[in-house]
Formats: sequence, C-alpha cells, structure tokens
Amino acid sequence: MTHQLDVSKLVGQFILGTSDVHIPNGWLIARTGEWVLGRHSSLPGIRLHDDDDRHVGWLLGYPIDAEGKLWDGQEAMIVPGLAEWTSSRLEQFIYGFGGRFLVMLLGGRHPRLYLDPCGLLSLVYCTHQKIVASTPNLIPYDMQTGDRVALALEMGIPYTNAMYPLWLTPRHNIERLLPNHYLDLGNWQGVRHWPKEPLHSEASVAEAAATIATITKRNIAAVVSRTPTYLRLTAGQDSRMLLACAKDVADRVELLTLPIPDDGASIDVDTARRIARWSRLRHIVPEFQKPKQEDLDEYMFRISYSTGEFRGWQAATMFKRINPAYAQLDGGVGGLERIGEILRPGETKFSKITPERLIDRCLVPRSALMLSTFKRWLETVPVDNAFHILDLFEIEQRLGCWAGIWAYAECDGPGFVLLPMCHREIIERMMTLPTDIRLSGTLMKYIIEAEWPELLAWPFNKPVGFKKVSLAIRRTPRALSFQADRARRRLVFQAGRVGMAMRNPELIFGKVRGVFF
Repeated sequence: MTHQLDVSKLVGQFILGTSDVHIPNGWLIARTGEWVLGRHSSLPGIRLHDDDDRHVGWLLGYPIDAEGKLWDGQEAMIVPGLAEWTSSRLEQFIYGFGGRFLVMLLGGRHPRLYLDPCGLLSLVYCTHQKIVASTPNLIPYDMQTGDRVALALEMGIPYTNAMYPLWLTPRHNIERLLPNHYLDLGNWQGVRHWPKEPLHSEASVAEAAATIATITKRNIAAVVSRTPTYLRLTAGQDSRMLLACAKDVADRVELLTLPIPDDGASIDVDTARRIARWSRLRHIVPEFQKPKQEDLDEYMFRISYSTGEFRGWQAATMFKRINPAYAQLDGGVGGLERIGEILRPGETKFSKITPERLIDRCLVPRSALMLSTFKRWLETVPVDNAFHILDLFEIEQRLGCWAGIWAYAECDGPGFVLLPMCHREIIERMMTLPTDIRLSGTLMKYIIEAEWPELLAWPFNKPVGFKKVSLAIRRTPRALSFQADRARRRLVFQAGRVGMAMRNPELIFGKVRGVFF
C-alpha cells in the first residue's frame, strides 16, 4: 500500500451511519431521519417512498424490474402499501428485481437492509459503531476492530484464492451480511429470510430452462438498452449461455476476453475469437500487460484484502485499459446448477455435510474459530438434503463473499459489473432441477440449444484445432514467468507481513491510518 490510496476514490461504494459518520471527501450525501448515506458518485441511489410520498430509504445499485427496466437513480420508486406489508410480501416485492442492488428501508419501526439474491453489492457492518459500508476500509479503526493478523497470514491473500468464511472479514467485529439474510438495524443482527423451508418444484426441465432464459434475456436487454456493454466471453458454459440469451441485442454488445497468461485464459481467448469471427461481433482482447504494482495495490485496497481472486487481481492493469463507461456482464451465477462439480466422490443428497467439508472449500485452516463459524452457519440452514446445503453455501459464500467483493475492484465507473442470472427465481429453478440434470451439468447447453444452437459448435473449456498443439508450446516462457513471479511475490508477501506484524500488527495490510482519519 501507499499513502496515495484514498477512500474517496472507492468507486461504486457507500457508507451508512448516524449523524457523526465520516463521509469521504467529494461523495454524495443524503439523509433520512437519523441516518446519513454517503456514496461515490458512480453508484446510483434511488430514493424509496411510501404511498404518502414519505422518504423511507434508498435502493442502491442496478436493479432490473419485471418489465425489463434498469433503474438508474434519476427518479424515485414507490414501495406500495409498505405500512401494511408483512415481511414475506416485502421480500416478494424486493426479489421481483434482478441485477445487483441493496435495499435500505430506514423508515418505520423495523429498519433493515436487504441484499440482492446473490449479495453482489456486498456490505459489511460494525455493530458497536453502528456503521454499514461496502468495505472494511470505510469503517474506522478502534480498540475492537483491529486486523485479524494471524488469520490473514495463514490465508495468504492476495497470493491465494482463499475466501474469508461467511460473515468473517479481515477485521475483528466487522461482519459481512450474507445473501438470503437481511440486516436488522434494531439489534444489528443478520437474519435469514430465505429459504424458510425445504425447496421443491413441480416444473419440468423445459419449463425451468425457459424461465431462466426469459429472465436472463430480460436482464441483458435492460442493461444494453441503457449503457454500452461488454459481455465477458470465455470458453465456459455460463458466458456462452449469456451470449445465446443476448442474440437479439448482440449487435449492441462487445465481447471482452482477458489474456491472462495461463492455460485456461489461452483457451478462453482462442475460443472467444473463433466465436467472434463466426458471429461477426466486436471482440476486445486487450494486449497482455504485466500488472503494475500501483494497480495491484489499488485493487486490493478497494476490497480491503477481503477475498482472494488471483487471476482477476493479476489483470488489474488490463482492466484499466478497457472503457470505464461500459457495463460488464458476467456469467458467474450459472455454475450453481452444476452440483456435480462440487460433490466429492460418493456424495449424494443424503450425505452429511460437516463444518470440515465446508472449511476446505474456503482454503482456510481448520481452527476452532473456523469450526464454530461453519457449525453456526449449518444450524441456520432449513433445507433437507446435501445438494441444497451445498447450493446455499455456494450462494452465500462463493457469490456473496467472493463475487460480491471483487466486483468493487474491477470497474472504474460509471461502468459496473452485473451478473444477469442474479435473480431469485433463476436460483430457485436451478436448485430444484432433477438430480440427473444437476449431476450432468447440461442446463446451460439446453438453453444455448434453444436460444442460439450454433454456439454449441465449439467445445467448452477445451482447446480447438491447432490450439491443441500450440498450447503445449505456449506453456513455457510467459506462463512459467507468470507462475515464478507469483511465487516470488508470495514469498515477499509472507516475509514482509511477518516482519510488519512483529513491528506493528495494525499495519498488517499496509494501511495508513492517516489516509482516512
């Protein structure tokens, strides 16, 4: 870190507190009752009103309604019948939206905050300071909010893909709100609101696929109609499914593929180029550029070292070479339907899911803290089979505590990252597919075949043609240099952090208090 990193430049981020909360210089400020909201100018803020036109809160981010409208903060939204609504009716209204958003309901007797279905506009909160923010860097240090030095050293972020488990963050007494939970601002507790009972569905695979495609197409069209748009195309199923669902608006989309120097990205670039040539769509492949240290520092500062995402982090400089005004569509939710990818040999829906089983998914040590954290989470899960337990873990951990975090680092505004499959109905349809479909992982192919079947001509995540030969050759100079640099940097990281921890634990992440306070 350097002294040049400044919280006022945390693009697309926000902070909520009471009258004495510190708002970064230059941010937009709004108030309702005792609450003060500060947000970076790139983050849309929609005023929420009740039927009597009283201001009751805000809807932050990029919500897409059932009519296919992307709200952008230029007008207020009425929440009809709010005073008479039960929690279930309120949640039905909120989760009629797709996109990436956060609902702040601050009027009335029960103020609370709701995340979108995948927690993609992630938030953390500090109970004793009564502050909510997009990242821990916006919450002041005090005697109770020091860094988790030992855990940070064991996890090795940013040189690993480890994730802070569930509500844990890099700092003590600052917790992350999980998807499927709301934050009760009366007692400052996260409360599970979905699911409340085991999930079942009578829908056929064809019906589920049609519903998922319809909502995804609607969400894509909503974004494309309002802003220039990149579609992040790889060699995988999920981004290909997005492209299939974008067929009707494809002439207004630019494909984007990042040439990170590893085998997977090499296949991504080659396959994406073949698809772009065939479809005659515009395709951006930035020239590979070794990341600059200042860009690496800024990427991690934006997310407070809250998750590992090594490939995205290494692309920090390349992200700065693409047009910052563009929205970026990512297929990240699609993997939820492929339960077979996360099952261990011999596991079935009747298997017992243990804390140890979940700990390993996060790449964290099996400590007493970790065991108690995962045990506590398992006690809140109301579903009745191992598949759905793992599904909820993927939503609440991999999406809410990973995808919802790195999105803050990869756009410079006014552009933003959005996952078009982020919608409650899509999630429920995926989770309740027949077991054989979920194990085979064929839903995305089914949708592609229905929407744009020619896109199935290229295999998923496999080299094509001469790439099969050239890949072996390519694995040497640049890729080996990339891996060597990664190993060197991590050794420097470990040595530096140990020394820093011995001298001053509060500076474990290289933060300088004078940046903010």
